[in-house]
Amino acid sequence: MNLPSIPGRIAGKIRRSALKIRDQARLLLKATSTLLVRTNVRRWRKVAMEPTPPWDERNHFIAGLIPAGSSVLDIGSGGQSLRRHLKSGCKYQPCDLVKSSPDVILCDFNAAIFPDILEQYDYVVCSGILEYIRDPVRFLDAVASYGNVVILSYHPFTQGSSKLPRLAHDWINHMTSEELNGIFDQVVVKWEVLRSGNGECIYSLKSPSACSESCSKV
Repeated sequence: MNLPSIPGRIAGKIRRSALKIRDQARLLLKATSTLLVRTNVRRWRKVAMEPTPPWDERNHFIAGLIPAGSSVLDIGSGGQSLRRHLKSGCKYQPCDLVKSSPDVILCDFNAAIFPDILEQYDYVVCSGILEYIRDPVRFLDAVASYGNVVILSYHPFTQGSSKLPRLAHDWINHMTSEELNGIFDQVVVKWEVLRSGNGECIYSLKSPSACSESCSKV
C-alpha cells in the first residue's frame, strides 16, 4: 500500500484550505451583494422563464389545497407553474415584478410598488417569496388584504446558525418560527401550519374579512 509522501500530504491540506477559503470568499461576496442590491431582478427574469422550477413540488402541494372554481392570486408567480396544478374552473391571476405574460400584474414590494388589486380573491398564494422581502410586516399586512385565505411558504431561521448561507441565496430576512408567528398574530385573525419539513413551513392565514364573513354565516 503506497502512502502519500509528507510533502504530498501538506500540499493536499494547503489545496483543501485554499478551496475552502475561496468558497467562503464567494459566499461572503454573494451575501454582500444581497445586502446592497434591493431586488435581484436579473435572477427573477431567469426564474420567469422556468416553466418547471425546482420548487414545483411545493406549488403542486399548495394547488392541492385550493378547491375547484376558486379565484387565485399568485404573488411572485415567476414562471406560473402553480397555474398548471390548479383544479378545474380556477381563475388564476399572476403577479410578479417580471411580466412573463400579458396578464401579469406588476409589483415590487421591496421598492414599495404594490400591485393594483381590483378584487378580493378566494386564495392568495405566496410560494417562495417571503424570504426575499425586506419589510415582512408590511408585505404580510398587504397580501392579507388581497384575499380571504393566504397560503405561503417560509424557511424559518434557526437561532444560533449562520445567516451567510441564507444571504448567499438572496434571502434578505431571517425570522425564527416564533418571530414569524408573532407577525401572523398582528396581521391576521387565524393561522396554522399546513406542512413542515426540510426546513420549510407552509402556512395558511385567514384574513379578518374572511373570519368576519364565516362568523356571519353561523
